[in-house]
Amino acid sequence: MAASKQYSWHELITALGRRKTGAMFVLGFAAGLPYVLITGTLNAWFTNENISVATIGVFSWIIIIYSFKFLWSPAVDRAPTPKIFNMGQRRATILLLQGVILAALFTISTVSPSTQIGLIAIAAVVCTFASASQDVLIDAWRIEVADEEITVDLLSAVYQLGYRTSVILGGAGALIFAARIGWNSTFVVLTALMAVAVSGVFIAADSEIAERPRTITDAPPPLWRNLALTPVILGWAWSFTALFGFMAFALSAPDQANARAFTMQTGPLIIIASIVAPVAAATFMLVAHSRGKQPEIGDKTWPGQKILDALYGSVLAPMADIIKRLRYGALLVLVLVLSYRFTDLVWGAFAYPFYLGENYGALGHTLDEVAIASKLFGALMTFVGIGVGGAAILKIGRMPCLFAGAVLAAATNLLFADLALGGANTHAVMSTLHLYSLFGFMQPLANFLSLDVTVNEALARLMLVIAAENLAVGFASAAIVVYLSSIVNKKYAAVQYALLASLGFLLGSLGRGALGELIEIRGFAYVFYLTAALGLVAVIAAAMEWARQAKYGAPDTDA
Repeated sequence: MAASKQYSWHELITALGRRKTGAMFVLGFAAGLPYVLITGTLNAWFTNENISVATIGVFSWIIIIYSFKFLWSPAVDRAPTPKIFNMGQRRATILLLQGVILAALFTISTVSPSTQIGLIAIAAVVCTFASASQDVLIDAWRIEVADEEITVDLLSAVYQLGYRTSVILGGAGALIFAARIGWNSTFVVLTALMAVAVSGVFIAADSEIAERPRTITDAPPPLWRNLALTPVILGWAWSFTALFGFMAFALSAPDQANARAFTMQTGPLIIIASIVAPVAAATFMLVAHSRGKQPEIGDKTWPGQKILDALYGSVLAPMADIIKRLRYGALLVLVLVLSYRFTDLVWGAFAYPFYLGENYGALGHTLDEVAIASKLFGALMTFVGIGVGGAAILKIGRMPCLFAGAVLAAATNLLFADLALGGANTHAVMSTLHLYSLFGFMQPLANFLSLDVTVNEALARLMLVIAAENLAVGFASAAIVVYLSSIVNKKYAAVQYALLASLGFLLGSLGRGALGELIEIRGFAYVFYLTAALGLVAVIAAAMEWARQAKYGAPDTDA
């Protein structure tokens, strides 16, 4: 696939004066704010309210909704146009979903996690479903309004600019506000900020929705597609019911719930139902179609055939294409995709409890300290990591970088383990290399922002480790994006990439419930060592895929 053009900051800022790009910035902000609030900032509030780490782990399963948004994306994409302000389907539906997000965020701002965490969970689930659906439509709008002057590359870059701005304000800004006005008032402010972001749909112009094909070509007849889809649909329905049913039980009766047992016993079944079943169904279709002998009844349709065809096009068709092109190599690709982001995703929900908490080896920093170390300095290091990753890919190639990213992502968890044990090794390295003085530059920034922060040795150690982790995550993120882009078939580029990227979030998200309980039993250090060890799966898979491509070459993306 062709490489995307890189834009300078000057070009991006200048482009914001145009209607399309200005709207794209605001829509990117509106997409990022609910995500960071529900999957991150709420955990900081929970930590301040002394909500148990185990409960935070179970609550964080909400992020799985983002992983499966491709399931209902066809329905959102083809939904009837709401009659709102004469807007087209994209803008009107986005506005409707943003109203749901606002209502959910405002509900959260009015309650206390200590007494009404169940209500917060309901509001968070509703908010996440609406936010994930909004993302589908914003992505579609971005592609549809692009032209030769305002290219999709430029709009994508501006989208990321708006998204990252919301992450900083919803992360660092929320912590700074919470330290001064309290969490409930902070969420009122953030809800108001989301309300301002609604202006994006009014700035944006309606897009021209391309006519969708009425028939499916080069595929088995409806009977075979429907038979393949049925166990997949039932498996996903059961997975969601089991996962969120246990989540509701765990939040209502935390003393009786056992997230580790659920993950060990039910987790493998969820993996089978949500991943193995679709792979088996896609293989079944390939075999059935290759035989070429279909019974006449195979041409008959079922009720709701349009929905079934949409699911086929978004799930089974792109998956079958991967299996057809890569054959047995598809299994290796699946293992790699599932494991690559595991080490950073699985403990992401516990970052705030680790930074802010005081038990299990937590560090006990203040809200202001975490704001400047993680959400300001850390965010900057992520951008640097992405830039370094992009440059390295151009210099030495994507497969060496994919392998290096897996190694770095696993290794940086060892640095957090050292901090959890007191930071003796980090202190020795920083003292020997005289690194403590390097972080003095953050003190003027803290003073400028009127933060109650003294950049001492403990904070400097945290900043160094966060810098290492965010550089690694940024590097690995750049590598996996390029890798996924290189193996998807251009015919299914959008849906195939979305499918693989979504599956990459699954294992890391699913493991959070068990990890929360494990932290309470064994402490943060043990969990960091464990996640580093589990990261070796991605290291081995990346090495094997590198060797496979070296032997057989990169997959044909034009098949």
